Amino acid sequence: MKPGSRAILGVTLVLALSACGLDAVPDPTAPPTTLGDQTQEVQDIWEIPPFAPLEPGAYFIDPDLDPSTPLRVVYDVPAEGWSQWIGGAKFAGEGHVAVSITTVTNLVSDGCSDHSHSDPPVGPSVDDLATALADLAPFQVTSPPKDVTVYGYSGRYLELTVPNLPVEGSGDNLRFTGCAGGDLKGWVAPFDTEPGDAFYGYTGPGYTEEFWILDVDGVRLMIAAERSAGSPQEDLDELRSLLDSIRVEP
Repeated sequence: MKPGSRAILGVTLVLALSACGLDAVPDPTAPPTTLGDQTQEVQDIWEIPPFAPLEPGAYFIDPDLDPSTPLRVVYDVPAEGWSQWIGGAKFAGEGHVAVSITTVTNLVSDGCSDHSHSDPPVGPSVDDLATALADLAPFQVTSPPKDVTVYGYSGRYLELTVPNLPVEGSGDNLRFTGCAGGDLKGWVAPFDTEPGDAFYGYTGPGYTEEFWILDVDGVRLMIAAERSAGSPQEDLDELRSLLDSIRVEP
């Protein structure tokens, strides 16, 4: 994944309760949370410059980057301080919370030692991706894959956490010593077209990703909520608000 800053690159719902500060799954029967004037224009996140500040309000994303398909995901950025991402990201010191909304096409072969894309690629089903993520070294599975229904669609949920890998530096200069190029990498989005391109926004040990992998009328949609270890409770509350606001429009 190409965008520049490691701290920026964070851009995850059955949660680890008190450990993470997000204390419940999204309620699939509840009406979506919305902000302000309901006639407000919903902005296309792709039309905003990368990592530009986002005003509180409604946004949408085409997660598969295919204008011929009707799928889009609408959500509300709840407060100031969030930045453009494939969803949104908020930064606090050397860490961040973020939401990624995309259609994952593959994973790296090994998050630390081999960033080439998995060959053969991960299969096309929800279960294929959930199983592959749970097997991706060196991540720790802190909540194993299980069935979930959210946002009106069924799928699988799991949670991964970065183990206690050795690191040096901090912020943009943080490196996972012993990993190829000093980077820890994971999933591959549709725009990750070059060999070795993949999400690498991990800010250190304890960084957690929660995945909801949903079958939306045959399209495999991934919604990931991400947080650095020790993220402020205020940021976790805003992360939860954004997740609660999501509306999937096939």
